[in-house]
Amino acid sequence: MEERLDAVRRKFRSLGVSNFLFTKFSDVHHEHYANISYLCGFTGSNALLLVTGRDAYLITDGRYLNQAQEQVKGAKVFTYSNGASLADAFVRELKQNREIRFRGRLGFEVSRMTVDFQQHFAKAFPNVTLVEARDVAEQISAVKDEDEIAATRKACSITDKVFQSLLGEIKPGMTELELAAEITYRHMKFGAERDSFEPIVASGERSALPHGRASTKKIKKGDFVTFDIGCVADHYTSDMTRTIVVGKASAQQKKIYNLVFEAQKRSADAVKPGAACSELDLLARKIITDGGYGDKFTHSLGHGIGQEVHAYPRLHKASKDKLVVGNIVTIEPGIYISGFGGVRIEDDVVVTPDGHEILTKSPKELIEL
Repeated sequence: MEERLDAVRRKFRSLGVSNFLFTKFSDVHHEHYANISYLCGFTGSNALLLVTGRDAYLITDGRYLNQAQEQVKGAKVFTYSNGASLADAFVRELKQNREIRFRGRLGFEVSRMTVDFQQHFAKAFPNVTLVEARDVAEQISAVKDEDEIAATRKACSITDKVFQSLLGEIKPGMTELELAAEITYRHMKFGAERDSFEPIVASGERSALPHGRASTKKIKKGDFVTFDIGCVADHYTSDMTRTIVVGKASAQQKKIYNLVFEAQKRSADAVKPGAACSELDLLARKIITDGGYGDKFTHSLGHGIGQEVHAYPRLHKASKDKLVVGNIVTIEPGIYISGFGGVRIEDDVVVTPDGHEILTKSPKELIEL
C-alpha cells in the first residue's frame, strides 16, 4: 500500500498542496466507496485518511478499531471520540490528537466532501487552506497491476458462470425478481463476496430502461430480457450485460440486436494503448446512428472498473483521456425503444501492451431460448 500513498504524494506539487484528505462519511455498511480501501486497505464504512509528505493517518470510529488495525497498511490508526456530528468528531480528532501533524495547504476530494465537515474544519483550522481536487486516487487506481487484473478476471469468471447456469432456468412466467434473486444467490454460491451492484433484470418493454430494476413483471414468450450483472471477488468487480430473447426473435429484434452486436464488437476490437476514449465512444455511436437508431443510444460507451464498479476512465464523446496499459473498462453500447424494448451488450476489457483482452467470456451472439 505504501507505493499507492507515495503516488498520491507525487501529485502534491501539481495540485499545489502539502497534504491530502480522503473521506468516507457514512454509517451505511453496504455503501462501497473504494479510495480509502485502495490506498491503505481499510474497508469500513466510516473513515478519514490524511496523507502528508511523510506520514498517513487513518481515523475511524471505535467499532472498526480491530478491523482497521488488521487491515491498514502504511497509515497510523486512530479512533475519534463523540462529537456533535460525524464531521465534528473527525475534526476534533484532527485538532486534539498530538500525534497527527500536518501543515500547509490541504487538498480534498470535492465530490466526497460534506459542507458540514468543511465548516467544522475551517473553524478549527483557520490558517489551513482547503484546495479542491478531483479524481486523485481514481487516476492512480485506474492502472491495474497483475494482482488486480487477476482479481478482476476471477470476478468476471464467476459472473460468466452465473449467467451460463441461469440460461437453462429461464422460463415464461418467472418474474424478474426471481431471476435477480437467483443471480445474487449464485454469485455467492460460486465464490463471490457479493454483487457489485443490484442485478438489473428487465424484460419486454421494460428492457428499454437502461437501469431497469427487477420488478414483479412476469417474463413472456417473445420478450427481450436484459441482464446487467456483476460481483466482487478479492475486492475487485465485474460488470457484464447480455440480452436474450425468450422464444424466437422477431425481425425487428434481430435487427436491433445485430446492430448493437456490431457496435460492441468493433469498439471492443479498437481498445488498445493510446486509444482515445472519445473516439471509441464515437465509433460505436456512428455504427448505431448509421443504422437509424442514434437517438436511442442514450448513454456513454463505458467506464472503468476496479474496486468500484464505476471508476476512471470514462468512455464518452467529450472525454480527453486515452487508454493506457492496465486500464480495465466496460464496452457497453445499447439501443432503447420505448414501448418495444432494448438491447445492451457489455464486456469488461483490460488494456494490454499488445492491445486488449476481453475478460467476460459469455457468448454475445443472439441467444433464443
